[in-house]
Order: sequence, then structure tokens, then C-alpha cells
Amino acid sequence: MTDNSNIGDGLSSLISFTGLSIPARARFVAQCIGTAIYSSLTVGLVAGQTGAVLPCGPLVPFVTGSFLGYAWGCVGFWRISRKKAINCARRYPKILAHEMLTHFDIEVPENVDVSRQQQEACGREVAVVTNNRFDSQKDMTMEQWIQSGGVGRLSYAILATQGCEEDISDMQKNERQVLVEEYSGMMNNDE
Repeated sequence: MTDNSNIGDGLSSLISFTGLSIPARARFVAQCIGTAIYSSLTVGLVAGQTGAVLPCGPLVPFVTGSFLGYAWGCVGFWRISRKKAINCARRYPKILAHEMLTHFDIEVPENVDVSRQQQEACGREVAVVTNNRFDSQKDMTMEQWIQSGGVGRLSYAILATQGCEEDISDMQKNERQVLVEEYSGMMNNDE
């Protein structure tokens, strides 16, 4: 599977380079359409070329392949966007909560702990879910709050993630620079 997120990321970089400010909803729609069209054309053309050597001809396989490619592109883009939103909730819960409040007027309840940052893989906390409610409401993380809210809350989290994507990218660059400086210092001490 090709990495369709690069199409949307490239478009976002081009737009930010021009200095235009485009709302997260419009970016999501544009990136989703771009990804879906790319997948639709790719799968459709491959299916059409394959159909050209079959007795059915190239048209029916092209249309079928385009339909399947479009659906595959949309679902793939949703999965990538969902993963970004969950990772953002895990690593940068305060920023995501602020973005949801300022741009979508969605206030994170006080029982959701946005002060702690969870670890990527090893330190993942598991909550027991009973009838879509968490047993421990006091220690609910931002990630758990988003996942327990259904598609609506997840949709707003995806849009909020796109809204704060540039700020998070800057933070990650700073984190990387600190790591490079530490590594350079270690290499200089070894010499």
C-alpha cells in the first residue's frame, strides 16, 4: 500500500508556504479528495489495463477499479487521520484540548487528565470499558475520552489535530534538535 498521507502533507506544506490560512475542515476535505482521486485513478487504470487483455474489455474493469480505489483511498485517509489524532491525544493532550476549545467550542471535562503525556507504545494505559463507559472516570486520559465519545468526538479530534499540526511539527523539530545536540556532544566527548 502506498503512503497516501504524503499527498496531503505535500499540499499542506505548499499552502503554508504561500502564507494562506485554510481552516482544518477545508484541509481535511481537500486532502481526502486528493488521496481518494489518486487511489481511484491508480487502481482504475491498473484494472482497465488488465481488463484490456480480457474478453470484457477495459471499461467495466476501469469503472469497478476506480470505484474500489476511491473507497480504498477514503478509508485509508480516515485511518491515517484517526491514527494521527489518537497519537496527538496521547503525546500532546493539552494542545489538542486547547485546539478543540478554541476552534470548535468543545470543552474537555475536568475528569479528563490532559496534564500527563502518555508514552508511545510501552507505557500505554489500558482502561476497562463497560457499555462504552470507563470504570475509572477520574483518571481518564485524553485518548480514552476521544475513543469513548464515538465518531463525533473523533471527527472533531481529527480536525483539531489538523489545526495544531504546524505547532506540533515545530515542537517535534525542537525535540529532534535537542537529540542531535546531545548525540553530537556524546560523539565529541568520545574523541
